[in-house]
Amino acid sequence: MAEMGIARSVGRDGVNRPADVRVVQRLLLARGFARVGDADGLCGRSTLAAISDFQSGFLRRPDGLIEPDGISWRHLSGAAPGTVAPPPATAPQTMAGLRALTSPEPRPALTTLNPELKAVNNGFMLTELGDPRGGNYSSQCQPPTHPRLRRNLVLDTVGPFRVTGLLPAVLSLKAVMRDIQAEQPDVYAALGTAGMLCCRWARGSSQSISNHAWGTALDVTINGVLDVYGDGRVQYGLTLIAPIFNRHGWFWGAAFRTEDGMHFEASEALVRSWLPQLRA
Repeated sequence: MAEMGIARSVGRDGVNRPADVRVVQRLLLARGFARVGDADGLCGRSTLAAISDFQSGFLRRPDGLIEPDGISWRHLSGAAPGTVAPPPATAPQTMAGLRALTSPEPRPALTTLNPELKAVNNGFMLTELGDPRGGNYSSQCQPPTHPRLRRNLVLDTVGPFRVTGLLPAVLSLKAVMRDIQAEQPDVYAALGTAGMLCCRWARGSSQSISNHAWGTALDVTINGVLDVYGDGRVQYGLTLIAPIFNRHGWFWGAAFRTEDGMHFEASEALVRSWLPQLRA
């Protein structure tokens, strides 16, 4: 996979040679963007949406286009600083270890998750941080329009990947990743992201705004694999790092009514601690 390349642009208004589209589709699938479906070489709506979702993790304004040697291609192929390239096929022990980290485990007892942390809700976020898009949402990622929110967004490297998010959230994630690197180095080496800032409806809803819309939530991958949503099981590697996220005030989505093990978001207490600097 590391030797793959594309000759022409892929995505919205791209040349979309079938061979190039298949390369992009396979890399998106490897990074957990299952909505691509099959790597069929056809750049349809699902592939365009997956490209935009992927770009939302490092671009303020995803354009849905991947150019050869462009920033999106470098992130997708693992060539950009702060991204994680696929591990070499000649390292079977490392691969075995990475596969173990993605092994599904039963979700821990809910009473043990997120001690003393409270998840935020839309009412709290809208009151304290404002409406990221003035009520204009869909199921697809869109950029925020709220002026104060836009002023406080940054694109930066947090440990093994880059994200676009609310400035204090990104700074907090840097501290989280430093501790993960020190305490769980194998997990740290395998970590990637499926995105942070993404203004859209919450999954399966047309009324509730995703907390990704404020740039205060993060979806993580392990070895390029997303935890399966809603199956009541979580990747073993996530159980190792969730206590570290909790320690820094991040709420783990495994505790949601519909389990979302890939998802971590700033707790209510953490967001409250950021309000003075955001309102300055």
